[in-house]
Amino acid sequence: MIYLNKILPVFIMPIMGIIYLLIYGLWKKKRWPIYTAMALLYVLSTPIVAGNFFKLIEGTEPRKTPTEMPTADAIVVLSGMINQVKSNNGVQPEWTDPDRYFGGLELFKVGKAPKIIFTRGKLPWGNTTQTEGDILKKFAIVQGVPDSSIILTENVENTADEAKAVVKILGKWKTIILVTSAYHMPRAIQLFERQELIVKTYKVDYKLDQLSGITFMDFLPDADSFRLLNTGFRELIGRVIYYIF
Repeated sequence: MIYLNKILPVFIMPIMGIIYLLIYGLWKKKRWPIYTAMALLYVLSTPIVAGNFFKLIEGTEPRKTPTEMPTADAIVVLSGMINQVKSNNGVQPEWTDPDRYFGGLELFKVGKAPKIIFTRGKLPWGNTTQTEGDILKKFAIVQGVPDSSIILTENVENTADEAKAVVKILGKWKTIILVTSAYHMPRAIQLFERQELIVKTYKVDYKLDQLSGITFMDFLPDADSFRLLNTGFRELIGRVIYYIF
């Protein structure tokens, strides 16, 4: 199922729409599809278009501070922030977006919950021996979190698996503080509340700079903006799929 979840959305992503237009134009020897594809690539790659689209996905709620959060039975930190790369000393973990991890630790250190749960995220095509949860646990212990306060789930492949795995180990606990990226939070809430949990949200890993204004550069295309647009579009597809099924 995870393969379908990852592969099927590719065929309706913006980049594929541009490719379809180019193929059609070359096949039919028509210019308008090629010009349309070029225009779409330009427009969708501009920060002002990609950023405003992603703002709809991420939302505009300001980031909360740990102290203003309510208490809960456990802090749940979702996977999706570590790459494992080869090194001269075996496999070395490297951060991609560490905000989830540090957000969870901030909450724990100000006493918002007695337990912190890391999910054992691991994709089936990965060759790593350690899950993300195992790595995060080691980091947390080094930073002073007691071993007895850390709980790891079973191996999981996606957010739906994470929700099911977390509820298995909570027992009589029902209230959690959910820590994940701001753009990912709406879908995560839906899945965790479906497990009859009371979810308090702690959004981190905001992708947009909410303090900057519009400049001339916002109208020039760049690869990072196009990547952001595709990230938001994939998240939107995920929300629709989970809502339907």
